[in-house]
Amino acid sequence: MAAAVVDPQQSVVMRVANLPLVSSTYDLVSSAYVSTKDQYPYLRSVCEMAEKGVKTVTSAAMTSALPIIQKLEPQIAVANTYACKGLDRMEERLPILNQPTSEIVASARGAVTGAKDVVTTTMAGAKDSVASTVSGVVDKTKGAVTGSVERTKSVVNGSINTVLGMVQFMNSGVDNAITKSELLVDQYFPLTQEELEMEAKKVEGFDMVQKPSNYERLESLSTKLCSRAYHQALSRVKEAKQKSQETISQLHSTVHLIEFARKNMHSANQKIQGAQDKLYVSWVEWKRSIGYDDTDESHCVEHIESRTLAIARNLTQQLQTTCQTVLVNAQGLPQNIQDQAKHLGVMAGDIYSVFRNAASFKEVSDGVLTSSKGQLQKMKESLDEVMDYFVNNTPLNWLVGPFYPQSTEVNKASLKVQQSEVKAQ
Repeated sequence: MAAAVVDPQQSVVMRVANLPLVSSTYDLVSSAYVSTKDQYPYLRSVCEMAEKGVKTVTSAAMTSALPIIQKLEPQIAVANTYACKGLDRMEERLPILNQPTSEIVASARGAVTGAKDVVTTTMAGAKDSVASTVSGVVDKTKGAVTGSVERTKSVVNGSINTVLGMVQFMNSGVDNAITKSELLVDQYFPLTQEELEMEAKKVEGFDMVQKPSNYERLESLSTKLCSRAYHQALSRVKEAKQKSQETISQLHSTVHLIEFARKNMHSANQKIQGAQDKLYVSWVEWKRSIGYDDTDESHCVEHIESRTLAIARNLTQQLQTTCQTVLVNAQGLPQNIQDQAKHLGVMAGDIYSVFRNAASFKEVSDGVLTSSKGQLQKMKESLDEVMDYFVNNTPLNWLVGPFYPQSTEVNKASLKVQQSEVKAQ
């Protein structure tokens, strides 16, 4: 079967190859290729070998593809027709395809030169415009920056003045607080003897002392508070020791009087009178110690017995309260001191139970009185030892609260109890 012949003039491949732009470009590339091979012998041999290889491969490919091309010849003819029509439309829209490369390059050079002139003119105008614009912007920016600096300066000055005012206000508040604290310390912790002597020396010398700063005043206030609290606690310890010794001494004398009265109340008249006089004097002195000074009292035996027992009850109750306070404040001290404080509380409770329900001397036996005297002596020794330890080793909790329960409220409550018992007699 003979193969159909395609008109070479209508082959799209031939038409594309014959386009001036394509053919001129091919000529330029071909001449550059030949010139390169002539200039470089080694490269020429390589290129010739490559050309032979391409020809061989192309020949083999054409031989293998020829049967397929023959079978697809109708389809190829249709595709070629449509491709030629598309190429016609492209030639109409792109006249540059029918111009050789040299003309296109010359036109491009002219266009570039014209564009260069336009760009140069435009750049010159833009430069002038930008310079003018930048100058105006700089002037405006300078004015804006100057105004902003002035406003910022004003705001900063106002802020600094506000901060200084707040600092001055806070300093004034701190000064007032320190002054009030100093007054409170002087009120609740009076000057010690050493401080009084130092103040007297300052007054005598008329030394002009510069006012200390708040930090120095705070440090001085802290030191003053600790020192005065320590001295006040120490004085309370000594006062408690003295009062406890006086209480034990009075209670010891009362027990002796009760013992004396039990033995001599029903003896000869002179002994009766002597016992009554001693008990009466003891009663009057005790009443004066709690605030009563009424000497219009009966001297009868029954009244004297009840009054003497009232003295014993109040003294033992006061001693028991002191021992309980010692026990509370002994927490955290060495174990031997705590044990002594506990033993003091037990002995005080035993002595108080002896006189708590006694209505007459007959209800208090000689053995109980003898035992009470021995316990009082032991209590005196133990209290002296515990109080001496407190004096030499003042606990820190005494700097916070009173040691001896002799505050105003406690004094008033104790005095009311004692006065009610006196009135009952």
